[in-house]
Amino acid sequence: MTRNVFIRNSIYVLIFLGFAGHFLISCNDDSKITVDKTILNALITECEKLANEATTNNYSQSTIDAFKTVISTVKAESEKVDITQNEVDNLVTLLSEAKTLFLASAIIVDKTVLNALIAECETLVAEASTDDYPQSAIDAFTTTINTVKIASGITGITQPEVDNLVSTLIDAKTLFFASAITVDKAVLNALIAECETLVAEATTNDYPQSAIDAFTTTINTVKSASETSGITQTEVHNLVTQLNAAKALFLDAAYEEIPASALLIGLSFDEGQGTELTAAGKGLKAVLKRVPVEIFSGNKPLPTFVDGVKGKAMHFSEGAHLEIATYERPDFEGKTLSIAVWVKPDRSKAPNYIISYNDWHSWKFQLQDQNKPLFTLNASDGITDADNENDFSAPNGEWTHLVVTMDLNNELIFYVNGQKTKVWDKSTKPSFSGTVSPNINAWPIIIGARFSYEAASSDWEGWNEYNWLHYFEGAMDELKVYNIALTQGQVTRLYEKEK
Repeated sequence: MTRNVFIRNSIYVLIFLGFAGHFLISCNDDSKITVDKTILNALITECEKLANEATTNNYSQSTIDAFKTVISTVKAESEKVDITQNEVDNLVTLLSEAKTLFLASAIIVDKTVLNALIAECETLVAEASTDDYPQSAIDAFTTTINTVKIASGITGITQPEVDNLVSTLIDAKTLFFASAITVDKAVLNALIAECETLVAEATTNDYPQSAIDAFTTTINTVKSASETSGITQTEVHNLVTQLNAAKALFLDAAYEEIPASALLIGLSFDEGQGTELTAAGKGLKAVLKRVPVEIFSGNKPLPTFVDGVKGKAMHFSEGAHLEIATYERPDFEGKTLSIAVWVKPDRSKAPNYIISYNDWHSWKFQLQDQNKPLFTLNASDGITDADNENDFSAPNGEWTHLVVTMDLNNELIFYVNGQKTKVWDKSTKPSFSGTVSPNINAWPIIIGARFSYEAASSDWEGWNEYNWLHYFEGAMDELKVYNIALTQGQVTRLYEKEK
């Protein structure tokens, strides 16, 4: 109800009262009837209280004044000594209507903004932690929110009071935000930079590709999250924890490095020329040899340099081989040993010798029938012949990486192209125990054939053309002999580095 409507209706009430009064007076007679003003007096009291408590926060001043005028007029009429019951009832009706009009003209209090602000602030304080705000700031903000919320629920609250509560809560929110602990990303940014460098320098020589990919994904995810607007200190700490965990997992995935001290013989053949090669590791001298003329007539070839897996390789045929005459026997007679080599066979035959230490009297590594890698060990507890039971593990005309690792009294393991293919132990090879039988005569280490002419002509073996047919036919590259049993990770690292 608008102010003008209320005033207009109030005027109608007053005019009616004036005419009614004159009419009632003119119609009055001398008969006396008892008049009951109980309802009227109670209504007048109620309306007077309502008008007196009304403020311009809830009603316009003109509306208050008009309502008071109606009340005063009705009260004056009710006090006339000759008023009749009918006139009293009419006054009750008129004042009730004036009251209804007055109440309808009240200014409506809008709490929409205040309620939304209270909800927002309650969410803010519920999500706040001491990583982001001082506890004192959280407590003070909580107190203000609760105070405003209680005040907003008071009956009869006015619009100005509501607006003041909005201002109070906005000020408290601003003060709360200002108390926020500055988010420090220094540690996170340094860790991201460190991990980016780490993954940029990583290669499949050192890590599985899957580990590199997973670590890269985590770095990118953390970096993106760190740049999110409004990130909190707690979230930054969580990102540091997440990235440190990913870094540790990545480093754990690294292939184990092979100690340089474990290398006994390392021949890359990258010299590409010469008749004597100096092997990495112990610096042993490997001399290129022809098959003895005593075995095969004619001038047979020396081993020749050819293209390898990387750089140069060495090709063997017609009994051509390498001899290492000078070495320390204990280095090659320990209980742990590993041989790694890339081979490219010309044809399948048995046996196709790769390297021999005192032939089967100590140990040898060769390709057997159908190009299966085979290792023979003569130990104090017996002779062990073991292959990887995989036909054509080294196909003719193709480069294949072969590794055999020996941990005497424990396991003998074969690998092809970095993958484990066969494991033998004492339960499957009972003679695989004891100590390596010594090379008493210190015969040369032979690469690409079975034994030297001196060994062949000694009385312990005898020799003939057939024995010399055990020479290797094909190419070898990156031949390495270690005095340790390589682990799966070390084998994979070696394969990935050389392939």
